[in-house]
Amino acid sequence: MTNDFNSRRSGSFKPKLSPEEYAKAKQEEKEAVYNLIDTAISDIVNNPAEFQKYLDTQARMDRYSAANALLIYKQCPEATQLKDFNGWRDDNIRVKKGAKSISILEPVDYTKADGSTGISYNVKKAFDISQTNGRRQPAPTVNRDPKNLVSVMLDTFPVNCESSNELPNPDAVAYYDNDKNTLFIKKGVGDSVALFQGVTLELGYAELSDRSDSYSRKDMSFQAVCIGYMLCKKYGVEAKNFAVDRISPEWKNKEPKEVRAELSKIRTAMSDIHTRVSGELYRHQQERSKDRER
Repeated sequence: MTNDFNSRRSGSFKPKLSPEEYAKAKQEEKEAVYNLIDTAISDIVNNPAEFQKYLDTQARMDRYSAANALLIYKQCPEATQLKDFNGWRDDNIRVKKGAKSISILEPVDYTKADGSTGISYNVKKAFDISQTNGRRQPAPTVNRDPKNLVSVMLDTFPVNCESSNELPNPDAVAYYDNDKNTLFIKKGVGDSVALFQGVTLELGYAELSDRSDSYSRKDMSFQAVCIGYMLCKKYGVEAKNFAVDRISPEWKNKEPKEVRAELSKIRTAMSDIHTRVSGELYRHQQERSKDRER
């Protein structure tokens, strides 16, 4: 017998890194991810088609931050459900051989020198369900009727709502008056799709106003359009009337960090509206289930 042999898997082993080398590798990995975010921002502010793709990704992945939505858009824009390798394994789902992971940022709490708690971000490797042998989950069953969705939105939104025969814009079906904290809806609107589009746009203004020290309808117009567009995409309502291709020229001159802040405002406003609506729709569904059991 001889001890002169090589393991068949010897080529798969990597040399162990020292703590310093490991820290350096992790830092370089994080820097690469932040560079990818900056690249994605440059792509979307200079290309209306790419901006729309990003909004589609963010609308679908509304639980993810703007930074992570940018990363997902850049690496796997059609993603619907992400988990890391162990997460899929725990669900008895196997990641396909050769699948390329999607890098996202995961918040981690840490203790500062003064004892207070801070938040840092580590790179997390995830895989979309399309990269596994699992099946995509069907979309939740909800009443997608635009008129019903508008009713739920108005019931859950913390603004006054009144009907009106006339609005500042005669072509509009809804108008948010910030001074009165009131959403005015034109009487007799028969087109439920147009009603949904108009209401989501104006609720975008209201949501943005709630998060701002001052209100400027002009300055918030593009953000409100993006919010309305994403809500329409979220609920399967026609969204082509939203001019998301008219990217604010100022964004092209902003630093990537500033653009990301604008995208975060849009994402948070959209997500909060959707969270309230989906919560109320779920409550309605539970009530109907209880009624059927009686």
